Amino acid sequence: MSYQDEELPDSTLQALALALKPAELSESVRRRLRERVLQQAHEVASTGTFTVRAGEAAWIEIAPFIQMKLLRRDQAAGNQTVLMRMQPGGIVPPHRHAHEEEFLVLEGECCIGDLQLRAGDAHIAAAGSWHEAVTTRTGVLVLLRGEYPLPCTG
Repeated sequence: MSYQDEELPDSTLQALALALKPAELSESVRRRLRERVLQQAHEVASTGTFTVRAGEAAWIEIAPFIQMKLLRRDQAAGNQTVLMRMQPGGIVPPHRHAHEEEFLVLEGECCIGDLQLRAGDAHIAAAGSWHEAVTTRTGVLVLLRGEYPLPCTG
């Protein structure tokens, strides 16, 4: 009798289960197996989601003392999510927003005109609003969700 495409009878499965003896694994082998299982479990993203790992997206210099890392871009909707890192002396020129922008300070401090923002502060610019220059004396890391392409200056 061939069980190639059929299930084994319960009695056979029970006999096999009783005959099995747990493998004796060293602590280092247990640890490696556990790490491998956990890594694979964390690498599976839920349907409809995606993850950008810290080392995956490249920092791109967009102006002196200013770098940007693209996290997501939706060309059809005309928006994007980026990290922007400014070093002391960096300046984002004054600009107008065609769409709403969300500006969240993650680290450091910056000024938008005379408005000072610190880590944890969020600044929302409505569509049609004018932004004064963004500057920093300490350096700053911000999360921006706003229009794509970038807003016009002048």
